[in-house]
Amino acid sequence: MGLIYKFDVSDEIDSATKNIVDEKIKELQEYEREGIFAVVLHNDPINNIDYVVEIIEKVFGYGTAKALWLTLKAHFSGKSKLWLGDYKKAKIKANRVIAHGPDPRCIEKGAMPLAVTVEKEA
Repeated sequence: MGLIYKFDVSDEIDSATKNIVDEKIKELQEYEREGIFAVVLHNDPINNIDYVVEIIEKVFGYGTAKALWLTLKAHFSGKSKLWLGDYKKAKIKANRVIAHGPDPRCIEKGAMPLAVTVEKEA
């Protein structure tokens, strides 16, 4: 069993030390965001396939055939990589997909915005 560390960071820490810790945390976060990231579409049993295809076409600029293939891949395998690139662009693209909201024709069925995540490539 590993050791458990508990730190009480309160007002006792001076501002110079706090700034150093904050900078190290920022460096670690930036390091974690280096590399290649995938925008991943997860299977959605409620939104219509044609709606999903339309959103992929709009956000990623793919043709209908590629967008349909990526949609069907998510439908049958559970998820599909829509795009690869740097972290910031991946987050922007994922947020654009989500911003389109659910298929208006499926809201009564409980449709939600498309489920996409940004995942670091191995």
